[in-house]
Amino acid sequence: MQNEMQEHPADENTPSSRRTTPLMNIPAADIVDAGASAARPRDVDPAEVAILAEAEDPGTPGLRLQELATDEPKARPAVAANPAAGPELLKWLGALDDPAVNEALRRREQAQQTEHGH
Repeated sequence: MQNEMQEHPADENTPSSRRTTPLMNIPAADIVDAGASAARPRDVDPAEVAILAEAEDPGTPGLRLQELATDEPKARPAVAANPAAGPELLKWLGALDDPAVNEALRRREQAQQTEHGH
């Protein structure tokens, strides 16, 4: 019976062209202008995807979020949307007047208002 089971049955049924599609879902993609997740799969830079994933992970420490925001401009909208980003970092990001960051901050504020309104 175990011989009949396949470790990755989806891989066998998936056309090879679809196997290259990234499996990560980057929620910040809709606010990251031309970010890694907006690129065609063959153009995706794995390092950039990893940076964006770390920037949006609520488990990423505040100091690391600050480093990402400072060193990786494409990660700034994801950092701004991250609930672990502290008030000083959010203030700094807002002072940059970056449209993508401003949109992330606006959405963050809306989400907080919705949470507190219920």
